[in-house]
Amino acid sequence: MHLDQSKHRWVVSSGPGDTFALYVRDALGISTPTADAIPPLTPPVPRLHGVTVPETFGAEWDRWWRQSLVTGGAQHVPGRWPAGLPEELVGAHEQWEPDRRSPENTQRRDDARAAFSDLLREVVDQLTEELGHPPVFELDIIEIPVAGQFWRRLTTSKVLVSEELKISRNVLAPLESVLRDLAQ
Repeated sequence: MHLDQSKHRWVVSSGPGDTFALYVRDALGISTPTADAIPPLTPPVPRLHGVTVPETFGAEWDRWWRQSLVTGGAQHVPGRWPAGLPEELVGAHEQWEPDRRSPENTQRRDDARAAFSDLLREVVDQLTEELGHPPVFELDIIEIPVAGQFWRRLTTSKVLVSEELKISRNVLAPLESVLRDLAQ
């Protein structure tokens, strides 16, 4: 989603996050404070058994995950993958990943986009009324298909949000909090 309302002077970019690093975490059962702070992917990822990864893999996964958030993805940069990443995970991820172009996923995505747009406009209208002028801000929303209603602020103007929270009215509180911080 990209809303650029010149009369409102605000921009919200929204798109899917790279699920490969999270898939690796779930498939290998990586447990670190960083990995454990993000809910598991949905649909659930089957655990990969019988593989050995180096002891340093958890710390390397953390680095990889943080880097994927900055670079917009981790799957297509093999030189940055953690040492010891089992190669069979690439194919397994491709089989697991839902087809984003299927009619049902396209319809669900369109419905979610429309619902979120309405909620976003509700917050912007409220801020406009309070400020006496349209707010000025930019926000980058990265959607991840994780279980439950999840929200994490990554930087001043970038957030992670679960698909489930994004389509819920419960997104109003964290969205309003971030937009209040950003609004000029």
